[in-house]
Amino acid sequence: MKRLNNHGISLVEIVVTFAIVMAIISGLLAIIMNYRLQAQNSFSKLELQTYKNNLTKTIQDDILNFGIGEINTAGGCNSESNKERFSACANLIFKNGSEKILAISKIEKDNRESLENKYIYYDNEKYPLKDNLPKNIPTGRSAYDFQSIFISSDNFLSVDNALLSDGKEIKIYAIDVSIEHIEYEEDFGLHIVTSDADFLTTNALITEFSYTGDVQEFIASADGTYRIELWGASGGNIDPYIGGKGAYTGGYITLKKNQVLYIYVGGEGKAELEGGYNGGSSISETQTLYGAPGGGATDVRLVGGNWNSFEGLKSRIMVAAGGGGANYRNITAEKDKKLYGSGNGGSGGGLWGYDGISEFYTTTDIGYTSADFHAIGGGATQVLGGTKKGYDNEQELISSAITGGFGQANVTEQSGGGGGWYTGSQGSNGGAGGGSSYISGHLGCQAINPNSSINSINHRADSEYPSYVFTNTTMIDGEGYLWNSNTQPTKKQTMPSNGVTKIDGGNIGNGHARITYLGL
Repeated sequence: MKRLNNHGISLVEIVVTFAIVMAIISGLLAIIMNYRLQAQNSFSKLELQTYKNNLTKTIQDDILNFGIGEINTAGGCNSESNKERFSACANLIFKNGSEKILAISKIEKDNRESLENKYIYYDNEKYPLKDNLPKNIPTGRSAYDFQSIFISSDNFLSVDNALLSDGKEIKIYAIDVSIEHIEYEEDFGLHIVTSDADFLTTNALITEFSYTGDVQEFIASADGTYRIELWGASGGNIDPYIGGKGAYTGGYITLKKNQVLYIYVGGEGKAELEGGYNGGSSISETQTLYGAPGGGATDVRLVGGNWNSFEGLKSRIMVAAGGGGANYRNITAEKDKKLYGSGNGGSGGGLWGYDGISEFYTTTDIGYTSADFHAIGGGATQVLGGTKKGYDNEQELISSAITGGFGQANVTEQSGGGGGWYTGSQGSNGGAGGGSSYISGHLGCQAINPNSSINSINHRADSEYPSYVFTNTTMIDGEGYLWNSNTQPTKKQTMPSNGVTKIDGGNIGNGHARITYLGL
């Protein structure tokens, strides 16, 4: 064989080497393209799930707030313009006299524009479903053959009459809109069941749970959908500083008749030694002049018992975080009346809690008398308790230690951390951190594996209880920010009122819980 260079590489060897390199490159490209496709599909799935949850919640909230008088296909559905643009339409007539249309856009199989712009219409707004078709459709083929999202108006509205045991006749309405993606088995559609009966849409089937300092039970009265709402407690105040406010969590869940849930309503942190019930951290006996305890979380569990039982904490399916306690290093002697880095407690968080605050530590005339050090309590996360962060007067971090824990914390300081999925850190010369919230099935929440022990906790992104996953979830932290993803939120949303505690951005005082039966 003829050699091509001084190193003796033959033409055959060059061809073989080139073939091997190309095979490796092709393999890598295939892996990259496959990963890209999986990522795109996962994003599409998340978009569809979010679409379903948000729109379902909007409609369910209207039904719950206003009550259904009747649902029919008359009214605005009969207008010529609506007949032209909708393939199915329902007129929702509420008990306050208002009306809203729920409809599906008309899909024309041979109309590319129609297939690319599917939407659901509700209350004068379009909710689009983008189906991006390829730019070039082969000759003889229809754009309909290449769609990835399918929306159906079959069996859109059904109405059934039901006779109750007391002789009263009611109507039960079911609206079904099937939305499917070609890559998934899930149905991402809307499935609304409601009735004109008052007991399905008024306070008659709302169960309230106020603070008692002990576990409370809820027993489902019927199979069906329930909305669970929780408000965490606020941290303790110590004049002139205030504790962090409690968070809010809510969502829809399907329960079987006689299913038992255990409700733990958080207690407010007060200017005493003991932390707020259900995870609010206590303070040291020698530090009562300087700080306040943390507020307790409010949560729902599948296992009852003592609030700090690990098996019970592990079984939580929803948690609304409590706020951290405030700090005020005020020495009573006139000559020593100086502030040592005092501040407010951090509010209960969404996916993670807020840090406590420390101020005045650099002011010469009212600063430190001895130690140039202040430590704030850090907020908890989904996987770790809050970190106590020590700073010098130049705000340089000089020490840190995790002092929060899973649902509870044992370390005591001048100000106590807030309760939560994980608890916030205690603070000294500064406010304590807020706890973190948790909802089974909410984006960004980190569940724990069922085989975790108190000394070895490991996490997972999906729920450890597949039968207890919430939909239409809402998470609002104690500062009033709405958590829709696993990034720091920028949008505020008014926290729902429970009519018992005070709401001012976040929850103030003891926690609260509410469970509402939404129907079949």
